[in-house]
Amino acid sequence: MVKGYLVTGTDTGVGKTVITAGLTGVWRRHGVPAVAIKPVQSGAVLRNGDLIPEDVAFYRLAAGLNEPLDELNLYRFAPAVSPHLAATLSGEKVLPARLVHFCREALQRHRLTLVEGAGGLGVPLSGPQFTLADLCRELALPILVVARPGLGSINHTVLTVSYARSYGLKVTGIIINGLRPEAVGPTEKDNPGVIETMTGVPVLGIVPYLPGVSVEEGRAYGLVDAVERAVDWRALLEA
Repeated sequence: MVKGYLVTGTDTGVGKTVITAGLTGVWRRHGVPAVAIKPVQSGAVLRNGDLIPEDVAFYRLAAGLNEPLDELNLYRFAPAVSPHLAATLSGEKVLPARLVHFCREALQRHRLTLVEGAGGLGVPLSGPQFTLADLCRELALPILVVARPGLGSINHTVLTVSYARSYGLKVTGIIINGLRPEAVGPTEKDNPGVIETMTGVPVLGIVPYLPGVSVEEGRAYGLVDAVERAVDWRALLEA
């Protein structure tokens, strides 16, 4: 069994956190002691004097994680910008060696770990010299790509897979997230097959838009059930 996956997206806001939390919850429901971590969180919120990484708080809510926040998140910054810039604006610096060490410790502690990135693979973590792709290469993790269902998704997904391969990284699967039934047209029907053909990577599932789910509002109604139905999560256990 693989020790973990890095979850990235074709862009920011595609639902990486939702898919990460949902998969973790499904695996835990079926007896796999999975965990999700977010090494770097920008856009963290201040609550009662503490800076809270919302994505990690959502993992705990949706997947029932009991680990303290500091075991699931290393760096957290208030500015909602790229991690390297968020750190600079906060008077701090992301140290690549510390980041890699944090992730490796989590991978060693747990049977299966999802490492959620920030934005896409090319996002600078400490700066242009150390991106999410560099972190993934250091950790030797296979990748899950979260993509949008509509127009533009073919190009964004193909480019993401190509970029990953240019780093020597393995992309295990693609998950399309946020499909609204009323918006299903020729593009949404055609995209999954074209993406599979052009990338050679399987689309493991198409997760519908879930109105009861909001990371910012701390709502995860129906998420784990939806991911369990829509995604071939067993294939990821066997990969």
